[in-house]
Amino acid sequence: MSPTGAIPGAIPGVIPLPSCQRDRRSDAEILAHLTSPPPVSASERNVWAFWHTGFAAMRPWTQRNVVGWVRRLGPEWTVRVLDHQGPDSPASVVHFLEAAVLPDAVTQRTMDGVSVGPHTADLIRLPLLHRYGGVWMDVGTLLFRHLDDLCWRVLADPTTPYELCGFNIEVRPGVTAMMNSFLAARRGNGFVRRWHQIYAALWTGVTSAEGFHKHPLLSHLPLLHPPAERIRDPDREGAMGRVTDYIAQMQCFERLRQLVDPEDGFSGPKYYKGKVYLLSGLDELYYFQKRTGWNGGEQFRLLSLQRDGEGERDELHTRAEEIVNDMVANSALMKLSHGPPGELDALADLWDQPQYENRDIEPGTFAAYLRYASVNLTQTREMKPLQVKLETENILHAGVLEAKN
Repeated sequence: MSPTGAIPGAIPGVIPLPSCQRDRRSDAEILAHLTSPPPVSASERNVWAFWHTGFAAMRPWTQRNVVGWVRRLGPEWTVRVLDHQGPDSPASVVHFLEAAVLPDAVTQRTMDGVSVGPHTADLIRLPLLHRYGGVWMDVGTLLFRHLDDLCWRVLADPTTPYELCGFNIEVRPGVTAMMNSFLAARRGNGFVRRWHQIYAALWTGVTSAEGFHKHPLLSHLPLLHPPAERIRDPDREGAMGRVTDYIAQMQCFERLRQLVDPEDGFSGPKYYKGKVYLLSGLDELYYFQKRTGWNGGEQFRLLSLQRDGEGERDELHTRAEEIVNDMVANSALMKLSHGPPGELDALADLWDQPQYENRDIEPGTFAAYLRYASVNLTQTREMKPLQVKLETENILHAGVLEAKN
């Protein structure tokens, strides 16, 4: 399961990661740690992830992602992949969160539909960050920077105003919102607590996310959706509603970002402007998708090419080399998403297929080089947050769980 690939050539902005900073344990030792995670200590350097049926049931490429996190982050960070397999599993959610912070759909295991795993993850990521602190990452993520360099030093520095880190992305033409696939926060964060309150309220008395975009707490907000040209369903309005239901936790963030609570004086607009260390999702997380028009088939072809193949290099090879080298030097992570079922083609779907399960480590390919880079290389550039303007329109004066009149 160790990352493999060609020895890298010189790339501007990229240097070798000192071997003393890497976790040198064997794969077997790391796997034992991941399948039986330790109790949480006083340290907030925790990485949280989730797979509904447990680490062993994850697809091989996602398992390699997580092992890569452990190797890159070294002994100061503890990586845990929780599951929902019941108390007999050492990694079960029940060992880390009290039932009181979760809706019945999780605690009574009544959630249904095709997105039980992703939505269970949505319901535990915020309580975990609030109680323990640390970083949440979806398992489809490769790291090209250490988390300390990416954001954690900034959040831990009492001289900075920042309390929460995330990535934004366009959710409507010209409008961006913060995603939930990567989040970093110190323990006890009040914004994270309020955010979870809103999302958990949507799940009261229901077993699926269907219709969340019509919920009284969210119905005043425009739908979240990809560009219209990427929606294949002729019922575009219905498709946009389903996408919004699937990522309703982001919609809950939008509510909170625009909310001013007259009871306690909390101001979402001021918090978002002054205390969120916001990074560009397209540049730092979805760079590969941006360069390939979100075409999973093209991504698969580019990464399957031999990086140092013999003979004359064609246009496709040149394109793959330019994109991959730029990503390794200038993008903090690579996130591969499945997305709402049936809505988008994705590289993650292809790598999930048994016949392609080792294409991400096929020796000599660009994919294998990304594996190598994620553990053995690091970037020299400085991270710079986006400048956020203070929201003055669409302000909602209401309690956190008060519907708009």
